[in-house]
Amino acid sequence: MKARCAVILCFNAHPTPRQQNLFRLFREMGWRPAYVTWDRSGAATLATLDNGEHLAVIRLAAPTESARLLFAMPQYWNRVAAVLSEVVTEEEIPPVIVATHFFHLRLARRFSTAVWLYDAAEYFSLSLSAYFGTLSLLVRPFLYGMEGLGIRRMRAVLGVDSRLGWFERYLRRFNKRVKIVPNVPSREDDPTSEQVACFATEYAGRPVICYVGGIMERKGLEVTFAALKLLKRKVPDFLLLLIGTFVGESSQLEEELRTNEMEECVSVVNSLPYKDMIKRITAADVGLALYQRHPLYERVGKLNARKIFAYMQAGLCIIAPRFGEIGQAVPETDCGFLVDADNPADIAVALERLLLDDNLRARLKTNSRRAFEERYNWEAVARELKPWLLECCVGFSGREKS
Repeated sequence: MKARCAVILCFNAHPTPRQQNLFRLFREMGWRPAYVTWDRSGAATLATLDNGEHLAVIRLAAPTESARLLFAMPQYWNRVAAVLSEVVTEEEIPPVIVATHFFHLRLARRFSTAVWLYDAAEYFSLSLSAYFGTLSLLVRPFLYGMEGLGIRRMRAVLGVDSRLGWFERYLRRFNKRVKIVPNVPSREDDPTSEQVACFATEYAGRPVICYVGGIMERKGLEVTFAALKLLKRKVPDFLLLLIGTFVGESSQLEEELRTNEMEECVSVVNSLPYKDMIKRITAADVGLALYQRHPLYERVGKLNARKIFAYMQAGLCIIAPRFGEIGQAVPETDCGFLVDADNPADIAVALERLLLDDNLRARLKTNSRRAFEERYNWEAVARELKPWLLECCVGFSGREKS
């Protein structure tokens, strides 16, 4: 009998590291995993991935973080449905289909013979309602109802931890098969010592501060620059390494750099595949996770702080926000400081302590890497997740249910 097919529906041009970890686990289980990705620009390449991993690439222009995204959804659904129709028809064993976004849930009704999993990385009815501005409070109940209906159709749900377990309780209102899956990196993505040494040479001994992810105000871009202006008075030779995609006008950043004579202190690198990103930051010193107070981040618990765990994999000292639970893994593992994330002076003091005290920095970096190796890695998660997936999708015996 042919191995079971597992299709991971990705809402972007490239699978996230979390989705790549699921892919690896499915392959380890003897299944045949594949991605369906969405190239919203119509021009993205797949050079960073094996083409054999792709079942299909949906090339359809669409905006991000905007209500205008809704206008593209009918075409998107039709194109994904065409791909799934072939899979469901051709496979001897009902395929496993992983929905990774709110907008994937409606497809489960059409392909009810497949085994549907929902990898719920966020509370979509809250985040999507923000697209509607002043109408968000009116739209949210409708989205909530649609999300709940879709979750009920899932065979099982993979969720991430949120503050005080709120998100898990939310998911369990609609589906009893819920498994919390921490958003942590894999050891398979560790760089080699030679790769790290290459970037250490490039940094030429300067202390390096990393900011990874979406480059935007609500993730601390503005407060980062304000803090660095203060830091420059005491530590003039640092390098800020920005790795990510700008959300907003990059010209504002360029003007900020010129006005404050910061150009020589900042290196901007476009968003990279995870393995390439981790090579660069492992040769650095400090990782910034300066989430600002926002309804999304106030609800996020420590097990969904992916950026923080990536910094742990790289063995960096970490500066994270003091509010809520999003940064709690940092003091628990003694690998950095929690700060008032909207206070530049507080951030600058923390950076100064780390960059001027070699012994402190070395100790926290060691603790950071140890936390990844001992607690916050995908391999530890996968050992527990594998039997649960088999139970949900196949049954206790490992054979198809009759």
